[in-house]
Amino acid sequence: MKKTAVPSFRRFPFSPFLLFTLVFFSGCSLFDDTQLEQQRAEIARLKQEADQLRQEAEALQQQRQKEDKERDACNRAFSSFSAARKATRGEEAIDLYREGLSLCPSDDVAHNELGEIYLRLGRKADAAAEFAAALRLNPNFSRAQKNLDAVR
Repeated sequence: MKKTAVPSFRRFPFSPFLLFTLVFFSGCSLFDDTQLEQQRAEIARLKQEADQLRQEAEALQQQRQKEDKERDACNRAFSSFSAARKATRGEEAIDLYREGLSLCPSDDVAHNELGEIYLRLGRKADAAAEFAAALRLNPNFSRAQKNLDAVR
């Protein structure tokens, strides 16, 4: 009788599929654990970055809302400033400027104009205080600087 050759995979007690599975999964388990740890670290880093970005976005939104409120208040104050410029009595103009500056204290021009009214009324200390306030808001405000120099 003729001898038939036994395939090499039959000489081993394992089937080729079982052998492949053992080799594949033993190598993959090390790879997967390392990869999983790297992915976990990356996820943690991304979460931290997302939280930081969220906080920055909230801070920007709050800043924008604050600026919008200030702009609205200053827009309302301009009607007082306009009325103050048209006022015929000095005390009336002072009251109107004070009203406008209570809404918009960051208006350097209004501080300077109020100072000019105080100066016309002979109230040099009040005038100097308003010119100084205008210069604190805008150090390059040459008209306020000239007015302050004239008072001193």
